[in-house]
Amino acid sequence: MTLDRDLLDAFVPEFEAEAVRLAMVRDVAVAGRALDQLRAMAAALGVPSLAALVERTAQALDPLDWPALHAGAEALARQALAIGAAGADVPLAEAQPEAPPEALAEGAEASAPGAWLDREMLEAFAPEFAAGCARLAAAPDAAEAGRALDNLRAMAGAVGLASLRTMLEPAAALLDPHDPAALHALAGALAAQAERVVAAGADLPPPAAAEAPHAAPLDAELLAAFAPEFTAACQRLGAATEPATALRAAEALRGMAAALGLDSLRILLDALPLEPFAPAALPGLAAALADHARAIAAAGHDLPPPEPAPAGARRRVLVVDDSAMMRRLVRETLALDGEFEVVGEAADGVQALAAMARLAPDLTMLDIEMPELDGIGVLRRWALSGGGAVVIVSSAARPGSATAVEARRLGVAGIVGKPSGALSPDLRERQGVALLRTARRAAGLPVEVPR
Repeated sequence: MTLDRDLLDAFVPEFEAEAVRLAMVRDVAVAGRALDQLRAMAAALGVPSLAALVERTAQALDPLDWPALHAGAEALARQALAIGAAGADVPLAEAQPEAPPEALAEGAEASAPGAWLDREMLEAFAPEFAAGCARLAAAPDAAEAGRALDNLRAMAGAVGLASLRTMLEPAAALLDPHDPAALHALAGALAAQAERVVAAGADLPPPAAAEAPHAAPLDAELLAAFAPEFTAACQRLGAATEPATALRAAEALRGMAAALGLDSLRILLDALPLEPFAPAALPGLAAALADHARAIAAAGHDLPPPEPAPAGARRRVLVVDDSAMMRRLVRETLALDGEFEVVGEAADGVQALAAMARLAPDLTMLDIEMPELDGIGVLRRWALSGGGAVVIVSSAARPGSATAVEARRLGVAGIVGKPSGALSPDLRERQGVALLRTARRAAGLPVEVPR
């Protein structure tokens, strides 16, 4: 039976995402809820193979068999992808993974560096591990950092990645006394190593630690007070529409940067286009200043100023919405402007944080009402150490609403309403120009929308 292509295009990524969550859980109750969700989705699509495979996977709950449950979750994701590619139900036998290449010598341990790893397992592991690294980088105290480290160790052990376990071994010493700068650096190194492993399809030796001079540490309490004040002043700068207002905001920022001796921020402030005055570029530059200040606060010391984007480089965009249809509409609207390149999508707040950490987009188009973690929850974590600018695309952030006020307080560069509710098939027609103008302003581009 041939299945509706539009239905499949919306169904497959959502079913695959739920299967990926099942593949990573370590809690029986959570696994049961995930199976119930997969069972309901399979029934809604009406394909016997997925329904049968869900029931087969559910047998691993009683008696509990984690390896079998996770293997079943991976098989469910593969089967959904096979059905999406075929446009029809596919017999289970046709969706089984091919035999692995002869990458391992007989008797070799799967966790040894260089060992071949299952591609589906790696693709499920990558976003979860990236999200764990983001939680470690943003951990406000030793207790939260310890929980993040435990989670990262469990994931590395589950996939058998010896390189990541090796890198995590000395982490306990960073908790007492709590060393946030070193933990932030470790989170970045772990995320980079995980990306290398996923790209190679095999475990790789961890890179040798780079010898680099350490910047002088800054007082943690002083930084905690500095970051929100500096971010608020950046928002005033980004909203300035006349030279006098922009100059006052810039002087306030210079004073705060000088008080802490942050040379990198002074360098960025000296490059602002204030004489001659260029208001169209200010929102994006102000967002970059706020991003760099948050990175300094997370590291605990000054950092080199970010490299400017090369001339002609397109702005990299992440699109976040729990509706596959809305992600497609936002993506197609952005495609009308050659300055933007959509480099990733996410269907909920947890996936969004992982993608933001992994892809480091210049701009994130973020929905508010989403499962797992809503847009405000994403913004609160992003405000601690996230990069790039964020534009809200949501019907839940009406002008003057508490949600809009909170989003602005957390540093969003702009808000675009969905014209007809959470699902807005008329987004491009009714709000396309507003969306592009807001995205260009947030990205530091002239606001004129190309025709």
